[in-house]
Amino acid sequence: MRIVLVGLAVEHIALIAVMHQVVILPLKSINKVYRAFSRGYSTYDIFEQPYELSKEHALMMRQMREMLGQKDIAELYQSQAEYMALQNQINPHFLYNTLEGIRSEALIGGLPMVGEMTETLARFFRYTISNLRSMVTVEDELLNIRHYCTIQRFRMGEKISYEVIFDEGQEQEIKELFMPKLILQPIVENAIRHGIEPIIGKGLITIRFKLLASRLIIIISDNGVGMDDEQLEELNEKMKITRRQDNDTLQERGGIAVGNVNSRIKLLFGQDYGLRFYSKAGYGTDVEISLPVMKEVESMEER
Repeated sequence: MRIVLVGLAVEHIALIAVMHQVVILPLKSINKVYRAFSRGYSTYDIFEQPYELSKEHALMMRQMREMLGQKDIAELYQSQAEYMALQNQINPHFLYNTLEGIRSEALIGGLPMVGEMTETLARFFRYTISNLRSMVTVEDELLNIRHYCTIQRFRMGEKISYEVIFDEGQEQEIKELFMPKLILQPIVENAIRHGIEPIIGKGLITIRFKLLASRLIIIISDNGVGMDDEQLEELNEKMKITRRQDNDTLQERGGIAVGNVNSRIKLLFGQDYGLRFYSKAGYGTDVEISLPVMKEVESMEER
């Protein structure tokens, strides 16, 4: 009896070892490639996998490659290469140490405003460059907006101000929700550049949050120059675009950053989500951002 139990135990251990080698390791390896690729800063080739889960999986990958075409694949990897090159050129430690050095010299020299500006700029870069998470909390995004608007106020003075509005009793719940990183700042930047800078007088950016049953609605408003009906219709048509090579057409009015934000949202969550513009010439512009309600996200790090 003891020999039988020992034999069964050995077989069980052997089976676990085989499953770990044949199933678990391939799955973890493939998942790591997919996760890194989805974040946009990986140069992994998703079509060249070290393991083949099944014939059906291999067939699916071949069909995906054929459907995309060599040109689209080349552009996809070119985008990643450009991102990695930019990231590698910016050494965060060097940048932060330099900014801290400037801040210290400014404070020693009796220039507190320069010191504050440098510190705010360092915090903004730290969020943008060093924080590699693709999903962040609403509170994190709003803190980045505060830093960005502070930088803009150093440049534009009292011409620009901003406010954040939540539906009553929902502020803390909304702040704890998750959203894609760097969604708000490009919209605010676009509002300042195209809406507020051309006007005479003070500009106001308002960020409103509305929490629905399954959607988070964010409306970013400005009291700038606005758009006429033709411009508005053209821009909303362009917001239907999700392919990278078409985003260049957004340069004239919407800006490449706005097209990038809209495409990221649609690629992550589907065509039901994204950006929509509302505007009237002389009365400012509203940008409505529609996102799914996300109360948690899975760990972004490979353990």
